[in-house]
Amino acid sequence: MSRTTAAIAASATVFALLLAGCGDDSSSAGSPAASTTPAPSFQVEASKAGMFVVSYRNAFPKLAQGRDDAAVAAVLNHSCSEIKAGKSEADTIATIMKAAKNGDTAATTEEATAVYQMSTLMC
Repeated sequence: MSRTTAAIAASATVFALLLAGCGDDSSSAGSPAASTTPAPSFQVEASKAGMFVVSYRNAFPKLAQGRDDAAVAAVLNHSCSEIKAGKSEADTIATIMKAAKNGDTAATTEEATAVYQMSTLMC
């Protein structure tokens, strides 16, 4: 499956979960990846963050590998912080790319755009 197809599938999954009202608040074991991105100023409610984490892990396994749920949810919180602050889509996508970076694995523009689209539904 291509990365773009996975990103679209993730967006569809999040949308379906939002409509169904389901969520997963469980934590997974693992150490969070080091991030140079400052802490987000906005925190998404736990049920929405749980839905995001499940979708993100399924769509972007390399970006999620070795990161705990809080580190993955921080990607959503960063994007929501930018959206709530009125930042442009391009600026928000750039922030998502920084927050999603996992070691040597960086998010593509398509992946960051998919995260942005999911975020606009969840923020």
